[in-house]
Formats: sequence, structure tokens, C-alpha cells
Amino acid sequence: MPDAPRSRSLYPLRGVAGQGQIWSWISFDVANQSFTLLINTVLFSVFFQNVVVRDTTRDDTLWSITTAISMGLVVLASPIAGAIGDQRGWKKEALLGTGFMCAVLTCCLALIQPGQLWLAMLLYIPANFCFAIGENFLASFLPQLAKRGNFGRVSGFSWGVAYFAALVLLAVTAGLMLLLELDSADKWRLFFVIAGVWFGLFAIPTLLFLRERPAQKAGGNTPKQSLIGEAFSRLGSTLRNIRKHRDLVVLLVATLIYCTGTYTVIFFASILAKEFGFNEVDLVVYIAVLTVAGIVGTLVPTMLQDRLGHRKTTAALLVVWIIASGLMAVYAWQHAVWQGNGGLAAHNGVPFHTWPMWALGSLLGFGLGALGSANRAFVGFLTPASRSGEYFGLWGMVVKLAAVFTIPFALVKDSWGTPAALLVLTGFFVAGLVATLFVDEVRGARAADVEEAILVAAERAK
Repeated sequence: MPDAPRSRSLYPLRGVAGQGQIWSWISFDVANQSFTLLINTVLFSVFFQNVVVRDTTRDDTLWSITTAISMGLVVLASPIAGAIGDQRGWKKEALLGTGFMCAVLTCCLALIQPGQLWLAMLLYIPANFCFAIGENFLASFLPQLAKRGNFGRVSGFSWGVAYFAALVLLAVTAGLMLLLELDSADKWRLFFVIAGVWFGLFAIPTLLFLRERPAQKAGGNTPKQSLIGEAFSRLGSTLRNIRKHRDLVVLLVATLIYCTGTYTVIFFASILAKEFGFNEVDLVVYIAVLTVAGIVGTLVPTMLQDRLGHRKTTAALLVVWIIASGLMAVYAWQHAVWQGNGGLAAHNGVPFHTWPMWALGSLLGFGLGALGSANRAFVGFLTPASRSGEYFGLWGMVVKLAAVFTIPFALVKDSWGTPAALLVLTGFFVAGLVATLFVDEVRGARAADVEEAILVAAERAK
């Protein structure tokens, strides 16, 4: 793939080596946007509740359980898959294998008919598994694509390009909804096919151009092991060594806490918008607004993170999340009071004001884009390049475990209402901020450099 142009001073990656490799990596970030956006965030969650389940007393809980099962499987598989990827040099194969499988399964979601809960679960769970574990392998390429001082720029720029692609995808979706009058969830199967085809097409540049660093070879006197045996042996070594990376461990704990909040927003954004009175077209436009805010949000880590510092950037973004989710809890409480006072009937047909939802959604979109990119770069900053697959496998395990922990939000929402659930959401970000403040990024980067030097020296000695 030819190098991208570098002449413009505003180009964020100006001066960064390996432009072609970086762009082939970015292409996969663009590819998987179709799944995280159309399937997890915008359409399938509503389709699942309104077409498949059709029971308002348990729809939130069933959706949360379904996503949690798929993420639970990723939690179990991530560290072993990451270890195998590093040991055998299979990260690219795993990335593309899970990507193309996700694309096919996403198209198959169009086969689901009303009431077919088990079919929906049998198709969505492996599709989300492939998407989620692919994210781990995608992130694990970051340490070999850029120097540590450029992680924020590269990760943030890639995230921003992906968000821009998502905006294009949303425009196509809204246009088709209006043109073909696809104004109800039972008419959305076409979009599942579009999402799968988009995923497959944009994964092709990654297939053709992305190169993987060769795996380290075991020494000649090392007894041969099975693939799984090698993986567990390497993972055991990683877990023993990770005690030397206490700042990475603390960051992973913080990630577990606040990513529970971000996954809650991803899985329930459309559901909350529908609850506050948005129609189908409003919903797509609303997510588009969040996406534009997300593009703006990615500029923060792209332009500032490497200079400001990873901890300060992350802490500032978590403050934004705390403010936005706290205000949304207040808004939900006001909506509940309005409904309790008779809603439309008691207010002469005047609907509840939705403009605060647009404003708060924009703030959440800003935080989602910025925090996701910043977290990926922060983990890469504290990770030895030669163990990136394993460490990002642990990262993936933690992030996907956070998705499992969205179940309390759903249970509280079904049992005590949306305002109480949004207070739970705010609590996740407060706790995540407190944990983040205990990370020393300078000490953590030093520990990563020491381990990388030891690994390189051991490889040269063989």
C-alpha cells in the first residue's frame, strides 16, 4: 500500500514512519465500525427488544444477558488467544479470521423472525464474540506500528477516521430509511446485511497489506509442546512477569471499572433514546450527532495525549463522563416525574423536551470517542512490544469482562427505573477515576522498556 501524503501540516501523522502499514491497520478500525455502530449501538438492540423479545418486563435484562454471554466467552478466550498469537505469529490470521466470520454472521442476522429468541442468540453471540476478540488482536499491533511517543496520535487518528466512516454509514442508513420507508424495527434486516458487507470489504486492505512482526523462536533445547501447552506456558510467564508492571495492573483495574460504564452506553444508547420519545429516524440522527461528537473527542488523544500525559488525559475524560452521566440521571428523573403526572395527556399533547438528551448525548459521544482511543494508547504505552499480543489479550479480557458487568445496570433499570440505573452508571466512572489516579505512567513505561530489553537480549543470545 502506498504511503499516505504527509505534506499538510495539519495531518496528525506527519513524520510518523510506516504510513502504509498504519493505514492498512486503520482500515480494519473502519471495517468493524459497522458492527459496533449498526449492530451493538443503533439498530440490533432495538430490533432484539421490539421484534425478537416483545416483553417490556424483561427486554433490558435479556439483551444484557445476551451481550454478557458473548463477552464472557471473550473473557475466557482472550488471554490464551493472545498468547497463541504472539507465540506462533498468528495475530494477523486471527484478526482477519474473526473479522470475516463476524461479517458473515452479521449478514445472517437478517434471517431472524419475530419471537426467534434462540436463533437471535445463536447468531449474535458468536458474531459479537468474533468482533470483540478481533478488537484485541487489532490493538495488539499498535506497539509494532509506532514508537511509544506516538501511540496517542496513531490510536486517536485511527479512532477518528473510524468515527468519520461511521458517520458515512449512518448517513446511508438514514437515507435508506427515508427513501424506502423503513420506519419500524421489523424492516431493518437490510441494514444487517449492509453492516456485514461493509465489514468484509474494509477488511480487505488489512488482508493485503498489513504485515506482522515474526514470532520469537523457542530455543533449540526447549522441548516441543502442543499449541495450547505453549499458550498456557507463555501466559503463565506473562502472569508472573506482570507483577513487575504494577502500574499496568492498576490501569487494567481502572479500565474494568470505567469500561463497564462505556459498554453500558454502547448497548443501551438507542434503548434510552427510544424511551425518551425518539422515533426511528430521530434515533439514527441522534447516533449521528453522537458520532460527530466522537470524532471531535478523538482529537483530544490525537493532539494532546502524548504531550499532556496518558493519566492526565484519561482523568480529564472521566470527569466529562461523570458530569454527563450524572446530568442524564437528573434528566431521566424529570422524565419519570413527567410521565407520573400524566405525560402527553396531562400536558395537552406537548411532548417532553428532548433537547437536553441531544446535548448530553453529544457530551457522551465526545467522551466515548476520546476515552476509547486514550485507553488503547495508555495500555500500549505500558506494554512491552514483544508481548503485545499477550498483554492486549489481558486487556481484552478485562474490557470484555466490563461488558458482562452491564447486567447490574439492566437489572436496576428493569426493577427501579432509568434514573436509578443512570446513577449506577455514574458510580462506575467515579470509581474508575479514583483508580486511574494511582497509575504512575513514567514508572510503568520504564518497566515495559526493561522487560523488552531483556526479551530482545534473550532472543539475540539464541
